[in-house]
Amino acid sequence: MTADTSGALPDAAAAAAGPRDAVTQRRKRRILILLFALAVLGAVILKHAFPSSEAVRLRNAMLVQPALAGDFSWAPSQLPTGYHGETLPPDPRLVKVVDALGVAPAAGDRARALAIAAHISERANNGGAIQSDLWTAYQRIRAGDGYCADFTQVFLGLAHAAGLFAREWAFSFDGYGGHGHAMVEVFDRQAGQWMFLDVFNNVYPLDAETGRPLSALEVREHFLGRGRPLRFERIGPGRLGFIHEEKLLAYYRRGAPEWYLWWGNDVQTQDTDPLVEGMGRISPMAGQLVALAKGEFPQIRIVEGPENLAQRERMQSLRSVLLVSFVLGIILSAWLAGELVALMRRRAG
Repeated sequence: MTADTSGALPDAAAAAAGPRDAVTQRRKRRILILLFALAVLGAVILKHAFPSSEAVRLRNAMLVQPALAGDFSWAPSQLPTGYHGETLPPDPRLVKVVDALGVAPAAGDRARALAIAAHISERANNGGAIQSDLWTAYQRIRAGDGYCADFTQVFLGLAHAAGLFAREWAFSFDGYGGHGHAMVEVFDRQAGQWMFLDVFNNVYPLDAETGRPLSALEVREHFLGRGRPLRFERIGPGRLGFIHEEKLLAYYRRGAPEWYLWWGNDVQTQDTDPLVEGMGRISPMAGQLVALAKGEFPQIRIVEGPENLAQRERMQSLRSVLLVSFVLGIILSAWLAGELVALMRRRAG
């Protein structure tokens, strides 16, 4: 008599399939949990990125570095470590612009810097932000567009074309976020000192007693109540950013605690990276984030003091949150990738 084994194979297959299905279900649950964790992490970061002024604070938190002695008093002949000085030859189009101004090198750095600033502000009309490549920004400023950071970008490019060395300063009103102002400083080789220019507002400061052009740090000291008296002079025939000088003075006084220096002036070099440029066309902030990830975006140095201790501590805390979030994001993403690969292999098997 032959034994009936017709039910043996189905029972064995079911026994094998049971644990297999259980493993698959557990893996799927882990995948869902990882996706949820990544979504929560993304939500935490996005919470800090809106409105746009907060996105600027996020960017600055990743860029800010502790200030060291000598971070602001150096001369262009000896660039400090890590400073992104422009190394590309000047854009020939910008060289033609400078030549057309008719101010020969023999006139001196001060005269040439003022001529460039006057040219940039000549047709200013308080247009909207440009946030584009250097040549596009120049053309649109001449059409009346642009805000302060566009003006400083174009000034840096034209200064390089003129053989001058300029660097970019900024101050904020909101703890190093997006509400603030950008200015420039040119090294006057004949005078052996830095000269501060507010190109967007079409003014520059002089010592009220001697008439000597002032540096950025001297201007800041004045508005913190520790410096020499100053007066503002008009740069060129373009519109003034502030018709009433007392409003200009109040503006500077309000921003005095939160000055910082951009650690680079290589605006042409930043235009040459195709990935940064491509992402910048989609979103200026996206382009900046790509440049930051590639180490091409300049850092910032805060002029530190008791007047901005709380703001700096907040930036450090935000930086820590971002770094922890970044590390967690990498770990969770790697874990998720591993779970997905294992799930696909199990299905294929």
